[in-house]
Amino acid sequence: MTSDDVSLTRDWRGSIAAGPHLLAVAPSIAVLLAAADRLPDPIALHFDLFGTANGLFSSRWAAIALLAGLGVGLALLFGLYARQGSRLGSPVVVSSWDLGRWFIGLSWAMAGLLGGVLFGVVAANLDQPTATAAALPGWTFPLGLALAVVAGAVGALVAPRTPSTASEPGPTTPAVPLGATEQISWSRSVGSHWLLVLSAALLATGVVLGVTANAVAGAIVALAGALVLLLGSVAVTVDRRGLTLALGPLGWPRVRVPAEDVVSATVADVSPGQFGGWGYRIVPGARAVIIRSGPALVVTRRSGQRFVVTVDGATTAAGLLNGLAGTKR
Repeated sequence: MTSDDVSLTRDWRGSIAAGPHLLAVAPSIAVLLAAADRLPDPIALHFDLFGTANGLFSSRWAAIALLAGLGVGLALLFGLYARQGSRLGSPVVVSSWDLGRWFIGLSWAMAGLLGGVLFGVVAANLDQPTATAAALPGWTFPLGLALAVVAGAVGALVAPRTPSTASEPGPTTPAVPLGATEQISWSRSVGSHWLLVLSAALLATGVVLGVTANAVAGAIVALAGALVLLLGSVAVTVDRRGLTLALGPLGWPRVRVPAEDVVSATVADVSPGQFGGWGYRIVPGARAVIIRSGPALVVTRRSGQRFVVTVDGATTAAGLLNGLAGTKR
């Protein structure tokens, strides 16, 4: 694959991931524009668990602006994420699957769910004398879930494919000589602006969804934002215990590879596209914490599985781990 082919694939993935979010809000905006004489003023935007309007109301034009902003914001977020996450770098024994396709499927699924819920919110206001009389239709969430399943499957199918990036990593990094009782401690921290942006967007979307549609749906999206925040940074430590990763601003959860489990360590250039995106990744033959593109520590465990983490100073970390592995033999 040439560099032009990679760039074209990346551009198409960004566009394909972004488009559904604009389409998701379009039917609701169309109804708001075309059926002004059938809508109360103001209209209801928030409903409780029983589908009853419960206090948040808005003018028709404010609702249109809100939906348009939500659609454009999500389109930019998912489009940029897909475009950046699809960059191909030097491969490192990851899956032969094209994992970037599944991110596009997820993007389409979220757009389908959001579109169904928002359409139900707008439909609840049709032909109502007042906003307080609006009731969320019972078909709202079944429609959203059905659209999510169908749209997600279609998105994964139409996403452009790229060749497999599976291959072997580079040679084992030379070991740092260590005495049997010598104490060592090495640590570095790395963070991702993209994951922080995604987290903020999901948290904001959760708030908007909770306010305009349903508290439970909003809480689920906000929880996803909190989980992404946990995966937005990592502190990497190598000491006598082995390799330790402390995730998120609180340093929790933690992931450990004991020194006794390390067979060898090396360094490779990796990209999020090889693992299907940023964060904690699980792919056949490997586990990874991918915070950015660039140098990564690659640890081979006794099981044959590899653990990968992007971090500055990976060569030093690999040398220390190889030195530790030598003292355990």
